[in-house]
Amino acid sequence: MKKLKYIILSITIALSACDTVDFGDTNANLNEASEINAASVMAGAMMRYATRSGREYLNRPTLNVQYQSQVTYTDEMQYNEVPQPWSSYYVQTLSNLQTIIDLNSDPANHTVILTSQGSPANQIGVAMIMKSVIAKRITDSFGDCPYSEALDPSNITPKYDSQEDIYDQIFADIKAGRDMLNTAELGPTGDIIYGGDVAKWKKFANSFLLQASLQLSKKYPAPGGKAANVFTEALGNAAGVIEDVSDEAWFSFDNAAGFPNPWNANRRADYFLTQEFTDALKGNAGLNPTSNTTMDDRLTVYADDATKDGVPYGYVSGSGAGKSSMSTNFWDAEPSLPLLTASYTYLNRAEGAQRGWSSENATTMLTSGIKKSYESLDNQKGTSISGTANETAYVNARIADAAGNMLKVIAEEKWVSLFPSGFDAWSEWRRTNIPTLNPATDAINDGNIPRRYNYPSDENTLNGSNYTSGLSGLSPATDNNTSKVWWDQ
Repeated sequence: MKKLKYIILSITIALSACDTVDFGDTNANLNEASEINAASVMAGAMMRYATRSGREYLNRPTLNVQYQSQVTYTDEMQYNEVPQPWSSYYVQTLSNLQTIIDLNSDPANHTVILTSQGSPANQIGVAMIMKSVIAKRITDSFGDCPYSEALDPSNITPKYDSQEDIYDQIFADIKAGRDMLNTAELGPTGDIIYGGDVAKWKKFANSFLLQASLQLSKKYPAPGGKAANVFTEALGNAAGVIEDVSDEAWFSFDNAAGFPNPWNANRRADYFLTQEFTDALKGNAGLNPTSNTTMDDRLTVYADDATKDGVPYGYVSGSGAGKSSMSTNFWDAEPSLPLLTASYTYLNRAEGAQRGWSSENATTMLTSGIKKSYESLDNQKGTSISGTANETAYVNARIADAAGNMLKVIAEEKWVSLFPSGFDAWSEWRRTNIPTLNPATDAINDGNIPRRYNYPSDENTLNGSNYTSGLSGLSPATDNNTSKVWWDQ
């Protein structure tokens, strides 16, 4: 973690690297950085994305997808409609990454200082890939949104790009960024995810393309269609996809260095696992929204006490007495959190195979997807659930469940494997409506599980015409949390 601590310290130096007024040498600090510290700018973007916390951007999606229940302040679980700010995605995240791209795109900037922080092509490639990850999160959350004009500081009323156009740009940027990466050159030193290993970034890019293309399966379901072609190209790319846990993307937090796990900032006593989730992993009938009837040992990693039930979801009043919470394996200040795993990649390959988007065997991919989930948890959390008789029994049972219901079981296994990544699980559920989640009993919206976030409150007043155009991409065209974004229609 010494490198991470150094990067965090150097971020403060980077803030003063650019002057806008020329006072000559007056009061000049000769020890100050003379140009932007690209490593700090990249690290800052990744860190800001990794540490979004609080009820809105960490807890709310886990409530929507019924990983967690609230027992106090239950308004999010009841689907309150509150406009959500999106500035944390644009400021010092997307803007930082665009700075990396712009800086390295001009050969005049290729000084010893810049190139010592990674070859220009590798810095641009990683920034383009990471920029696309964030763009997908924004549009999946809101629908149409500013993108092509969003990072122009002179434009305070950027247009809303259609979600389809944003996805097209994501596909193009991921491929371009991937193909720029050169393993023979120095990787970006500000990369806190892979430590500058661009071979792993290439695998990440292809794996992310599998995920993003499947997100459009409701719009383009056919083999040989727009989404399937992106999927097929990525799967067949020579750089490969994430197959081993050593190639997975995780955020490794360091509380001492000022980079704590965001879950740790929340009041744990307010949140419990849902009984729907604990019943599903125990294989109980109860409130189980899945087809599983076999004990899943991943519950022993996810829960603080796997013998306890969770709290039934969706009631204005509830009690956590004697109930199960999220484990400290995920809630403490230091534990790692996943960005993209081998398990999710194999499960996406299973779905692609079942849809006819590839010639792979869906059963083989599903088997690997489940096993890699167990292995990944052991690797990251120091547990011992993989390679056991219990794992074998669970895998065999789920393969049997998949006979005649392959897409259903794949989607259910994604729901389990993605924990606690609420945003990804929520996007998957909105696309597939699997598992069978019942809306909160005491819902205060129109009684449906949210399909999106409401636009920020100042968009209607400060960017009204573009805000209105954004509404036209929703169904119905109203700024409600039950309106559907384009790929969900």
